[in-house]
Amino acid sequence: MSEFSESYHLRTDNQQDVVNLIKETNNKGYVFPAQNGWVTFVVEGSAFDIDESVISQNPGILVHYIFAEDHGWELRVFRKDDLIFEYACGWTDEIQIEKSVFNIDVLTELIMEQGNSAEGIESLFDVGEETFNMEQPPAYTVAEKLGLTYYEWLSADYLGRDDIDEHILVVEYKEKK
Repeated sequence: MSEFSESYHLRTDNQQDVVNLIKETNNKGYVFPAQNGWVTFVVEGSAFDIDESVISQNPGILVHYIFAEDHGWELRVFRKDDLIFEYACGWTDEIQIEKSVFNIDVLTELIMEQGNSAEGIESLFDVGEETFNMEQPPAYTVAEKLGLTYYEWLSADYLGRDDIDEHILVVEYKEKK
């Protein structure tokens, strides 16, 4: 079975910030404990598409991470509802890279805030057939340098099928009467 991961990561130490965000967007989601200044969450809905309601209500720095093992990976960073970094790499047939909003300074700053080295970070976004490494995909390396803890084998579909860990908050929107 191939990995299909999609997650959001809000720059905060407060799980309640994400609970509020999910409720404000009328979504159902799962909120992980804060780690390294990030709160990871997933929302149910159309997989591998950005939920525009999440972006429109985003209170700060938000990372949207996608990794589809046999197909590609994407990384987007938003400051509130402004897209400040966007990258996509697909390898279904051959490696194709799109750098729509490629401001490496955004990632460098976030990586350095974690106390990690940003040396060589740009090269992770210029992989080719000869440098592609599925043992340690560039998507994993970037996630680790950013300080993201929860990103592997993570999506609303995976969580919906498995037992939910007691530390993961389940948020269900209930319409007000």
